[in-house]
Amino acid sequence: MTHVEVIRPFVEQTVREFLGVDELKVMNDGTIPIRSGSAAVNVRLVQPAKDARPLLQVFSPLLTGVERSPELLSKLNEMNAGFAFARAFWESDQVIIAMELLAEEIDKEQVAHACALVTFAADFWDDELKKGFGGTLSVPETEVSAGAPEPDAPTAPEGGGYL
Repeated sequence: MTHVEVIRPFVEQTVREFLGVDELKVMNDGTIPIRSGSAAVNVRLVQPAKDARPLLQVFSPLLTGVERSPELLSKLNEMNAGFAFARAFWESDQVIIAMELLAEEIDKEQVAHACALVTFAADFWDDELKKGFGGTLSVPETEVSAGAPEPDAPTAPEGGGYL
């Protein structure tokens, strides 16, 4: 059994508690999708290489279909200067906010903080970046205005939890 399989039940229980739900939707690859306003956030455990330490990744593709530009990269740099532990970047026509933690040493508060930080930042920044640089939101605007959650994806607590 890999380290990831040993840690996975703890992470899933902690995310359930953070969201205040009894059951989680967990995708085939182990990714846990979370809806946060107009953002989709994903939580997953990975082991990049056989001998590598497992990581907890919490990330949100804020926008897709965004062209790289000096102005966009400057804005992402500005955002990164204000983040603690997370980063925003452009990759393959997407703007992403992400953070990673060493999974073997995480505790309940760290998992909840990572989820809260990324869900809050993603829901806050996606609209502003869309206005300035275009692209498509992770959660269609019609779903956001209707307040309809993504099918089977739990919704983050109001404001992304505690910060």
